[in-house]
Amino acid sequence: MVQWTAEAARIREATDVAKMALGLIFASAFQVPILAQSTLYRICLYPEYFERLKIEAEESQDLSFDNNNREMPYMDSFMKEAARLGAGPILSVPRKVMSHYTAPDGLVVPTGNWIAVPQLPWMRDPKIWPGGDTFNGFRFVHGDGCSATRFTHPSLEFPFWGSIRHACPARFYVSVIVKIVLAHLLVEYEFKLENSHATPFFSFGITRLPNPFMIMLVRKRSSTQKNEGETHY
Repeated sequence: MVQWTAEAARIREATDVAKMALGLIFASAFQVPILAQSTLYRICLYPEYFERLKIEAEESQDLSFDNNNREMPYMDSFMKEAARLGAGPILSVPRKVMSHYTAPDGLVVPTGNWIAVPQLPWMRDPKIWPGGDTFNGFRFVHGDGCSATRFTHPSLEFPFWGSIRHACPARFYVSVIVKIVLAHLLVEYEFKLENSHATPFFSFGITRLPNPFMIMLVRKRSSTQKNEGETHY
């Protein structure tokens, strides 16, 4: 992020780079709890994924999260799928039309209007996503266990991070922090939803947010449970 900040803003003073990098971290802080909640909710809802994610978390405890962006492919895929169907903007990438525009199909967008990506239906469109309404935690993992596409990869099909050209620069930070949090929880704790039928989200304006009243039951795993791989209450 520091290198991106220096290059994108074209600044060289270390103090200025540090200030801007810290600003981006604070700006991205809201994504960490939202994404963590969405992913934990899906883990509770689909316990068949738990064991594979836990094994990967155990294997990655001493892993260096470098900028190769290849770590934890199963968790990465699960997070991306949770984000696809989870909380976030209902409309994204808003842009104000600065000059009169006519699309190839004849659609006219006058100057001064606002346009945006309809992210909520877009992320579920079966023409873009096969089985778009169905959660598939390992949708983005090849059969050989390698990532088909990464959570941090912006694309036209996945506008979670904004536009491709100006994708959120803090996405790598968010991805790594959430993986660290989830890996710790998977290895050290047992958890389940108090009510699996509780509404996970609510809408506020053009944003869908996690339900703050949804309750998760959590308890620390004993050393015996860790060794035996026990995952049930």
